[in-house]
Amino acid sequence: MSIYYLFDLVWYNESMRKIFVGFAVIMTLLFGVAVYGATPVMAKTCDEKGTMFFALKPWYAGLIDSGTCEIKTPAKSSSGDETAKFVWTIVLNILYDLSVLIGYITIIMIAWGGYLYMFSQGRPERVEKGKKTLIMAVIGLLIAMLSSVIMNTIATILTTKS
Repeated sequence: MSIYYLFDLVWYNESMRKIFVGFAVIMTLLFGVAVYGATPVMAKTCDEKGTMFFALKPWYAGLIDSGTCEIKTPAKSSSGDETAKFVWTIVLNILYDLSVLIGYITIIMIAWGGYLYMFSQGRPERVEKGKKTLIMAVIGLLIAMLSSVIMNTIATILTTKS
């Protein structure tokens, strides 16, 4: 059995080609996320960057006390500024993670739309479906980027005192 026979078997059989291309796309995405999303793991320190997973921050990022490696609790004060800062830090960490996840989903949808468009074989309904998926994914990416800008602006306003 030669390599050419295997290539002909996979490429000219439509269902095998779809399985092969789908597997190749999934493996490419997983390898890309694994390589670019991985962070080096160091010895036990209070550095929060070592606890990131696929570029997702832990909910307690920015709240670690460097001396004890424990989560800082807000100081008891009459104004409540420390409590508000504590809560907003957690909320912004969760919103950051959601925007990263939306980015991952958008990349997957762009790849899926490109796959649908490339393998439409000239059928108008499949071409339209691929185009529509690509357009909606790009619109979703723009909305995610805009929400990230708005979120960062709000975070800057809330964390800086004038």
